[in-house]
Amino acid sequence: MRRTQWLLALSVGYVDGICLLFLGGVFGGVVAGNLVVLGVAGVQRLPETALRAGLSVAVYGGTALLARRVAPSRCLVGALLALCTLCGGWMIAAHDPRGLTQLPLLALAAIAAALQHTATREPGDTPVVAVQQLLPLGCIPVGAVGAGLLLEHVPWIGPLPAVLLVAAALVVGSLRTRTETTAPAAHREPARL
Repeated sequence: MRRTQWLLALSVGYVDGICLLFLGGVFGGVVAGNLVVLGVAGVQRLPETALRAGLSVAVYGGTALLARRVAPSRCLVGALLALCTLCGGWMIAAHDPRGLTQLPLLALAAIAAALQHTATREPGDTPVVAVQQLLPLGCIPVGAVGAGLLLEHVPWIGPLPAVLLVAAALVVGSLRTRTETTAPAAHREPARL
Protein backbone atom coordinates (compact mmCIF):
# COMPACT_ATOMS: atom_id res chain seq x y z
CA MET A 1 0.00 0.00 0.00
CA ARG A 2 2.90 2.35 0.67
CA ARG A 3 4.02 2.64 -2.99
CA THR A 4 0.44 3.24 -4.04
CA GLN A 5 0.16 6.05 -1.46
CA TRP A 6 3.33 7.69 -2.81
CA LEU A 7 1.95 7.68 -6.35
CA LEU A 8 -1.45 8.97 -5.27
CA ALA A 9 0.09 11.73 -3.14
CA LEU A 10 2.09 12.90 -6.15
CA SER A 11 -1.05 12.83 -8.28
CA VAL A 12 -3.14 14.78 -5.75
CA GLY A 13 -0.39 17.39 -5.40
CA TYR A 14 -0.13 17.73 -9.16
CA VAL A 15 -3.89 18.17 -9.59
CA ASP A 16 -4.05 20.68 -6.72
CA GLY A 17 -1.27 22.61 -8.45
CA ILE A 18 -3.37 22.72 -11.62
CA CYS A 19 -6.39 23.87 -9.62
CA LEU A 20 -4.45 26.66 -7.93
CA LEU A 21 -2.81 27.87 -11.13
CA PHE A 22 -5.57 27.39 -13.71
CA LEU A 23 -8.90 26.58 -12.08
CA GLY A 24 -9.57 29.64 -9.99
CA GLY A 25 -7.04 29.58 -7.15
CA VAL A 26 -8.75 26.89 -5.08
CA PHE A 27 -7.86 23.29 -4.28
CA GLY A 28 -9.29 20.13 -5.78
CA GLY A 29 -8.58 17.98 -2.74
CA VAL A 30 -7.77 20.12 0.31
CA VAL A 31 -11.15 20.70 1.93
CA ALA A 32 -9.75 22.63 4.90
CA GLY A 33 -7.87 24.97 2.56
CA ASN A 34 -11.00 25.53 0.50
CA LEU A 35 -13.02 26.32 3.63
CA VAL A 36 -10.45 29.00 4.49
CA VAL A 37 -10.63 30.37 0.93
CA LEU A 38 -14.45 30.33 1.17
CA GLY A 39 -14.36 32.32 4.42
CA VAL A 40 -11.88 34.88 3.10
CA ALA A 41 -13.76 35.20 -0.20
CA GLY A 42 -16.97 35.91 1.74
CA VAL A 43 -15.33 38.68 3.76
CA GLN A 44 -13.53 40.15 0.74
CA ARG A 45 -16.70 39.94 -1.39
CA LEU A 46 -15.20 37.69 -4.04
CA PRO A 47 -18.25 35.74 -5.22
CA GLU A 48 -16.46 33.90 -8.06
CA THR A 49 -13.78 32.59 -5.71
CA ALA A 50 -16.39 31.66 -3.11
CA LEU A 51 -18.37 29.80 -5.78
CA ARG A 52 -15.31 27.79 -6.87
CA ALA A 53 -14.27 26.97 -3.28
CA GLY A 54 -17.82 25.99 -2.33
CA LEU A 55 -18.21 23.85 -5.44
CA SER A 56 -14.96 22.03 -4.73
CA VAL A 57 -15.91 21.33 -1.10
CA ALA A 58 -19.41 20.13 -2.05
CA VAL A 59 -18.23 17.87 -4.89
CA TYR A 60 -15.35 16.44 -2.85
CA GLY A 61 -17.59 15.79 0.17
CA GLY A 62 -20.38 14.26 -1.89
CA THR A 63 -17.99 12.02 -3.79
CA ALA A 64 -16.24 10.85 -0.61
CA LEU A 65 -19.61 10.12 1.01
CA LEU A 66 -20.91 8.15 -1.97
CA ALA A 67 -17.63 6.22 -2.44
CA ARG A 68 -17.07 5.20 1.18
CA ARG A 69 -18.27 1.62 0.58
CA VAL A 70 -16.73 1.24 -2.88
CA ALA A 71 -13.70 -1.04 -3.25
CA PRO A 72 -10.37 0.83 -3.40
CA SER A 73 -9.56 -0.50 -6.88
CA ARG A 74 -12.89 0.76 -8.19
CA CYS A 75 -12.28 4.14 -6.56
CA LEU A 76 -8.98 4.34 -8.43
CA VAL A 77 -10.64 3.40 -11.70
CA GLY A 78 -13.19 6.15 -11.07
CA ALA A 79 -10.39 8.63 -10.29
CA LEU A 80 -8.64 7.59 -13.49
CA LEU A 81 -11.82 8.17 -15.52
CA ALA A 82 -12.33 11.59 -13.90
CA LEU A 83 -8.72 12.55 -14.67
CA CYS A 84 -9.02 11.36 -18.28
CA THR A 85 -12.15 13.48 -18.65
CA LEU A 86 -10.25 16.38 -17.09
CA CYS A 87 -7.57 15.88 -19.77
CA GLY A 88 -10.23 16.08 -22.46
CA GLY A 89 -11.64 19.27 -20.96
CA TRP A 90 -8.13 20.68 -20.74
CA MET A 91 -7.68 20.11 -24.47
CA ILE A 92 -11.09 21.61 -25.31
CA ALA A 93 -10.21 24.70 -23.23
CA ALA A 94 -7.02 25.06 -25.30
CA HIS A 95 -4.80 24.54 -22.23
CA ASP A 96 -6.09 27.71 -20.53
CA PRO A 97 -9.53 27.33 -18.95
CA ARG A 98 -11.21 30.60 -18.07
CA GLY A 99 -14.55 31.71 -16.64
CA LEU A 100 -17.28 29.10 -16.42
CA THR A 101 -15.09 26.54 -18.18
CA GLN A 102 -13.19 26.25 -14.90
CA LEU A 103 -16.18 24.94 -12.94
CA PRO A 104 -16.67 21.53 -14.60
CA LEU A 105 -12.91 20.97 -14.69
CA LEU A 106 -12.65 21.86 -11.00
CA ALA A 107 -15.50 19.46 -10.23
CA LEU A 108 -13.64 16.68 -12.08
CA ALA A 109 -10.48 17.45 -10.10
CA ALA A 110 -12.42 17.29 -6.82
CA ILE A 111 -14.01 13.98 -7.82
CA ALA A 112 -10.60 12.51 -8.69
CA ALA A 113 -9.05 13.73 -5.42
CA ALA A 114 -11.92 12.39 -3.30
CA LEU A 115 -11.78 8.99 -4.99
CA GLN A 116 -8.01 8.80 -4.52
CA HIS A 117 -8.32 9.67 -0.83
CA THR A 118 -11.17 7.18 -0.41
CA ALA A 119 -9.08 4.45 -2.07
CA THR A 120 -6.41 4.81 0.63
CA ARG A 121 -8.82 4.37 3.53
CA GLU A 122 -8.68 1.33 5.71
CA PRO A 123 -11.93 -0.12 7.13
CA GLY A 124 -13.01 1.82 10.22
CA ASP A 125 -10.92 4.92 9.48
CA THR A 126 -12.37 8.33 10.09
CA PRO A 127 -12.00 10.90 7.28
CA VAL A 128 -9.19 12.65 9.22
CA VAL A 129 -7.22 9.41 9.46
CA ALA A 130 -7.80 8.72 5.75
CA VAL A 131 -6.24 12.05 4.77
CA GLN A 132 -3.31 11.39 7.11
CA GLN A 133 -2.77 8.03 5.47
CA LEU A 134 -2.12 9.69 2.12
CA LEU A 135 1.47 9.69 3.19
CA PRO A 136 4.18 10.59 2.66
CA LEU A 137 2.94 14.15 2.74
CA GLY A 138 6.20 15.32 1.14
CA CYS A 139 4.97 13.93 -2.18
CA ILE A 140 2.05 16.37 -2.30
CA PRO A 141 4.18 19.53 -2.63
CA VAL A 142 6.50 17.69 -5.01
CA GLY A 143 3.49 16.98 -7.23
CA ALA A 144 2.44 20.64 -7.02
CA VAL A 145 5.96 21.78 -7.95
CA GLY A 146 5.84 19.39 -10.89
CA ALA A 147 2.57 20.98 -12.04
CA GLY A 148 4.04 24.46 -11.78
CA LEU A 149 7.19 23.59 -13.68
CA LEU A 150 5.66 21.39 -16.36
CA LEU A 151 2.70 23.61 -17.14
CA GLU A 152 4.90 26.68 -17.42
CA HIS A 153 6.95 25.05 -20.18
CA VAL A 154 4.57 22.53 -21.76
CA PRO A 155 1.01 23.64 -20.95
CA TRP A 156 -0.54 21.14 -23.37
CA ILE A 157 0.47 18.30 -21.04
CA GLY A 158 -2.19 19.40 -18.52
CA PRO A 159 -3.40 16.64 -16.16
CA LEU A 160 -1.72 13.82 -18.13
CA PRO A 161 0.99 13.17 -15.47
CA ALA A 162 -1.75 12.69 -12.86
CA VAL A 163 -3.44 10.17 -15.15
CA LEU A 164 -0.18 8.26 -15.48
CA LEU A 165 0.42 8.32 -11.70
CA VAL A 166 -3.04 6.95 -10.90
CA ALA A 167 -2.67 4.30 -13.62
CA ALA A 168 0.68 3.30 -12.09
CA ALA A 169 -0.97 3.11 -8.65
CA LEU A 170 -3.62 0.79 -10.09
CA VAL A 171 -0.95 -1.46 -11.59
CA VAL A 172 1.13 -1.49 -8.39
CA GLY A 173 -2.00 -2.21 -6.32
CA SER A 174 -3.08 -5.06 -8.59
CA LEU A 175 0.39 -6.59 -8.55
CA ARG A 176 0.43 -6.43 -4.76
CA THR A 177 -3.03 -8.02 -4.56
CA ARG A 178 -2.04 -10.76 -7.00
CA THR A 179 1.11 -11.52 -4.99
CA GLU A 180 -0.86 -11.72 -1.74
CA THR A 181 -3.47 -14.08 -3.19
CA THR A 182 -0.91 -16.45 -4.75
CA ALA A 183 1.38 -16.62 -1.71
CA PRO A 184 1.63 -20.14 -0.30
CA ALA A 185 -0.30 -20.87 2.86
CA ALA A 186 1.70 -20.70 6.06
CA HIS A 187 2.98 -23.99 7.40
CA ARG A 188 0.98 -25.16 10.39
CA GLU A 189 2.37 -27.08 13.28
CA PRO A 190 0.55 -30.36 13.94
CA ALA A 191 -1.63 -30.34 17.01
CA ARG A 192 0.02 -31.85 20.05
CA LEU A 193 -1.87 -34.06 22.42
